[in-house]
Amino acid sequence: MEYNPIDLELLPGEVVLEAFALHELEFGWLQQVVFRLEEVWLVVGVNEDTDEIILSILPELDVRAMEQQYSFTQIANQRKTIGWLWRMTNQYGYEDGFQLAFDDEEGTNVQLLAEASQLKLTIFQRYR
Repeated sequence: MEYNPIDLELLPGEVVLEAFALHELEFGWLQQVVFRLEEVWLVVGVNEDTDEIILSILPELDVRAMEQQYSFTQIANQRKTIGWLWRMTNQYGYEDGFQLAFDDEEGTNVQLLAEASQLKLTIFQRYR
């Protein structure tokens, strides 16, 4: 399947194999969350100048190079199918949020908000 960096409508039904939080080394701020799908990587980052979410769909990811820049924390290692995706825009027109909902028994959601040059990560379950 051919992906464009903004083709999020192609992702529902895709399986996330694992997910990682990437914290920058100096202050430990969360800078990116990376979701490894079967054929591509979904990368959610923050634009430090505008505090907006940056979304990318990449065919491959140079994990070794990223390990030089970030500390990795695995946040999921179970296969989960993407059900829904949201881009969130605040009242001033800034795209500063992104959310994934998974088609699992618990109704797991991963929400990312860009705030003060870093990401805030919240994982919650709709059915618990």
